[in-house]
Amino acid sequence: MLTFPFVTERLIIRRLIAEDLVPFLGFMLNPKSTQYLVFEESQKTQEDAKTLFDYVCSAYDSEEPVHSYAIADQKSNRYLGSCGFASYDAGIVECYDSVNAEHCGKGIATEATTAIAAELSIDYEVRAYCHPDNKAAHAVALNSGFQSQGIAMHKNFGFEGMLFIYTSISNPNNPK
Repeated sequence: MLTFPFVTERLIIRRLIAEDLVPFLGFMLNPKSTQYLVFEESQKTQEDAKTLFDYVCSAYDSEEPVHSYAIADQKSNRYLGSCGFASYDAGIVECYDSVNAEHCGKGIATEATTAIAAELSIDYEVRAYCHPDNKAAHAVALNSGFQSQGIAMHKNFGFEGMLFIYTSISNPNNPK
């Protein structure tokens, strides 16, 4: 299992901290950023987004931790987005990433997702579900070592999306 903070070439993946609240809210309150994400409309309000942030922070050391982490610049520790994972089924985890609009297109999501998926794949099958129209998320998954499995029903959320399964960049023909 991953140990946090987790460092990549340019990034540090760490627990959310109080200084992350404003950029986190910037993401959650941006309709373009959240258009493909499974959030209720109320969660995209300042009050409920702050409640979500506080909940994640308080859950880190609980018996049921939320594995949602900040993606931060390694040099400045500035919040760039978030990533994480959740249990999907026995032996299977689902990972996600999100990057604030002003940091998109710089390979941040791919770098974070590649690192987390590689580490998680030691113990789990790693999946990513993406909205069928979210081409940027499809590209991140493919560039991070996932292979598309086509459209599949997400058992926990009850929607159809593009299913990607991590196979590793070093050997993309050998799925876990």
